[in-house]
Amino acid sequence: MKRFSLLFVFLVLFLLTPESTQAWNYAGHRVIASIAWDQLTPETQTAMIALLKQHPRFEQDFQSRMPEVIRKASPAVQDRWLFMRAATWPDIARSFKEADREKYHHGTWHYINQPIYLDTASEQALSSNLPVNTARSIRPEDDPLQFNILQALEYNVAQMTAPAVSPADKALALCWIMHLTGDSHQPLHSSALFSKGSFPEGDRGGNSIRIGKSNLHAQWDGLLGNSFKDSEIVSQAVGLARDPALKQLGEQATKNLNYAVWIDESHALAKSAGYTQLILDAVKQNDAPQNEFIKLTALPAEYYRSAGTIAAKRAAQSGWRLAAVINGFQ
Repeated sequence: MKRFSLLFVFLVLFLLTPESTQAWNYAGHRVIASIAWDQLTPETQTAMIALLKQHPRFEQDFQSRMPEVIRKASPAVQDRWLFMRAATWPDIARSFKEADREKYHHGTWHYINQPIYLDTASEQALSSNLPVNTARSIRPEDDPLQFNILQALEYNVAQMTAPAVSPADKALALCWIMHLTGDSHQPLHSSALFSKGSFPEGDRGGNSIRIGKSNLHAQWDGLLGNSFKDSEIVSQAVGLARDPALKQLGEQATKNLNYAVWIDESHALAKSAGYTQLILDAVKQNDAPQNEFIKLTALPAEYYRSAGTIAAKRAAQSGWRLAAVINGFQ
């Protein structure tokens, strides 16, 4: 595990350039999906690929986007590619135009802004009237378009298990379940920093804290790499899954498939390893209403070593949990 951790840290430091903003939005989600794919039963694999082919945009967003090297490969390679593609589809929907974007893109579904307060004064001033949706389940009055990640997971799992739901809608639900399971294990998708001055409405999961030319959220999104090469992504997933300590961690994680627990785990990590004292001190020094963004030049290598180790563990937990959820649909 020690040797793996060192190699992983070097990989993180190499890949985590300021422009690296795609990871948990592309490569990271595909790594998690590839880990999950290998934990599915053969019957479930077949059923999920058949379902994805009922996706209302299968031709536009899946079939026509399959790389030539995958088209020439075996059906097994093609099926893995389709499954990994599904995990990224909710982010692909961000780029749709007009009516399709309105229909398929749901920005609030990707996160929940559970509060982390800059100090006691901020908590006392803000906690009684937070302008964010922190509900832990669906309430009768909730608008589905404004669901947070916990509500969206609950909704989409219900879609997958309801007999009256069409195969096309189940395919959409599967994509969201895959994606949101990954997002729920990224610590900064669980939390937001609130302060009286700069962030009375939260820092948007670290998006408002600048790190060089990037931001804190993007730094965490980049921890699983930003490769667009499928062979590299699959190799990375295999490496994570075969690590004995991570494999054991993933298997243990399947004992708790409560989405709220996943978010609480991420929230605790956001507190302990995301918003470190260095970051909190920088916010305190500049906490004023006119400061829309807090700016730091860089973060120390130790921050990335800790975050990289966490990312590897969360990928394993997410991959095994995702497989357990999907296997349960059969």
